[in-house]
Amino acid sequence: MNKLAAVIEKVERHESLCFLELDASGTSLSMLLFDLKPEFSEGSRVQALFKETEVVLAKRLSGEISFSNRFQAVIRKIGTGSILADVSLSCPAGEFSSIITMKALRRLALEPGDEVTVMVKASQISLEAAHDA
Repeated sequence: MNKLAAVIEKVERHESLCFLELDASGTSLSMLLFDLKPEFSEGSRVQALFKETEVVLAKRLSGEISFSNRFQAVIRKIGTGSILADVSLSCPAGEFSSIITMKALRRLALEPGDEVTVMVKASQISLEAAHDA
C-alpha cells in the first residue's frame, strides 16, 4: 500500500459524501470519502493511502483528462517479472510504487530516470490518521 503524508486543506460535504482536497508536500490530491471521521478535518495531518495497482502511468501526456489526481514523478527503479512490473517512483510528496503489466512497460519504453505523469482516481484514495514520530 502506498502512503503519502498530507494535510487536509478543504472539506466539501453533501449529505454523507465528502470531497477532500489534500496537500502532500506541494502535490495536490483530491479524494472522495463517505462518513468523514471527526479526526479528519481541515488542517489535520493524514496519510493518503492508495494501492500500487491503482496508480496509472503516462509518458508525454497532454490534454485534459477526468482524473482528479495528476502529478509528475520520476522513475527510480523497475522490478520486472514475467507478467507484471513494479515501478518505484519519487515525487516531492515521497516515494511510492505502481504495478503495471510488462506489455505496458515495453509499450511506454519506461526506464529509470524517466519523468512520468501519475494518475490516481479520487475514489481510490483512503485516509489514515498521521502518527507523529
